[in-house]
Amino acid sequence: MAHVILFEKAQFRGAHKHVFGREPNLNADDDNFFNDRVSSLVVLEGNWKFFADSGASPTSKPYPPVVGPGLYRFLRVGIKNDDISSLQPVDDSPTVFGDPVTSHVILFEHASFHGAHRHVFVEEINLNAPEDSNFNDMVSSLSVLAGNWKFFADSGASPSSNPYPPVIGPPLENIPTPGIVGGIPFVGFVDIKNDDMSSLKAVDSDPTVRGVLMDHIVLFEHANFHGAHKHVLRDDNLDAPDDNFFDKKVSSLVVFSGFWHFNSGHNFSGVTYPAVRGPGLTSFVGDVGIPNDDMTSLAAT
Repeated sequence: MAHVILFEKAQFRGAHKHVFGREPNLNADDDNFFNDRVSSLVVLEGNWKFFADSGASPTSKPYPPVVGPGLYRFLRVGIKNDDISSLQPVDDSPTVFGDPVTSHVILFEHASFHGAHRHVFVEEINLNAPEDSNFNDMVSSLSVLAGNWKFFADSGASPSSNPYPPVIGPPLENIPTPGIVGGIPFVGFVDIKNDDMSSLKAVDSDPTVRGVLMDHIVLFEHANFHGAHKHVLRDDNLDAPDDNFFDKKVSSLVVFSGFWHFNSGHNFSGVTYPAVRGPGLTSFVGDVGIPNDDMTSLAAT
């Protein structure tokens, strides 16, 4: 599937938004935060065109490049900063390429992959940076999607930054099975102090710890992958005390791996929906037999 992540700030900082297909209006009523607010991006799949106006059409002031897969820390490829209003994947060959995406980790605010989350690619030398400080000393769980990672108590991501002992890599099964992630449900289990991390980076060293093999689904607040989103890596209750925003608020979803079952009650105590969703896009849950804004628990098989 085509997939790009937009970031509010340069260097993949600030708020972010996942886009999986044609997005004609970043100023849509149900999801308008990113209109004219994109400063960096990561293309994970597909080739993309970006536009200054809504519509994602030839009349929408297209920027010149066709952007291929890779990391774009700054919009210095012929796309104006803080000016994108629409985008779409295209069949054209790319005219620009970013740095290869060889490493990717998601940090979570709470244990068990709950709370706010943040994507990091290659390195983050300061989780207390002025434009994106929410995760400094606030990491309780994490998921390695690619690469081997070293974590530090202090900023700098250097040998003098109080490194934690482990080098954490993805599960071995991640090599033949895209979409599988390596979960660390609590950093304290692997000799990383809870709520203490200030920097991290991908390293060439072999892993000393591998994440637990887990599947991966992303839930969205509104249809068409709009609104807030939540990454789920294992059986979960959306009414958990430390992460309950999505209880009865799921309208679309994307399955990266696994086959997922859904239920209206806590711990599958309610109605189990007939739909089982495997890898792919579901732009509106009501179209596949999942009642809109009704889900409370989910599990992968």
